[in-house]
Amino acid sequence: MTTTTNHLPMSVGSLMQRHVITLDETDTVRDAIDRMVENHVSSLPVVNTDGQPVGVVSITDLLKSVQGADPMFDDQLTSLEARYWLSDFIRGKFGDKEVTAMMSELPVTARYDDPVGEVAQLMLQHQVHHIPVVSENKKLVGMVSSIDFVRLAATPPQK
Repeated sequence: MTTTTNHLPMSVGSLMQRHVITLDETDTVRDAIDRMVENHVSSLPVVNTDGQPVGVVSITDLLKSVQGADPMFDDQLTSLEARYWLSDFIRGKFGDKEVTAMMSELPVTARYDDPVGEVAQLMLQHQVHHIPVVSENKKLVGMVSSIDFVRLAATPPQK
């Protein structure tokens, strides 16, 4: 089977998610977990008071915080049963911490008019699944994720 990428949009602005749930720098880990659960997302951008992204907090970041925090979880992080309890454990142990203590600082952002292929390369190069898309004044205007690229690849070309 031969595939073509002729249907790729020219810029990441046509691929990104525009409705982005965010966290403020002063939000807590508890706030992050609650927002992720409520919105069925695995990561959230953290923005400063100017609306500029300063980091991303993800499920992976939260799971890393648990390793070493309680020996009970060290060998069970891959167990499905343990994951159900992790949310409550993290809330109890780290819930009042500011989310900035657990977030990954931004390795990279994209601009609305950046070519899709370049943004995909940035994701691979920096080994990230989410990249904030910013305006000229560096304010968050969207997010692009690896699942957006999967969705794009699965969309048949328009004739």
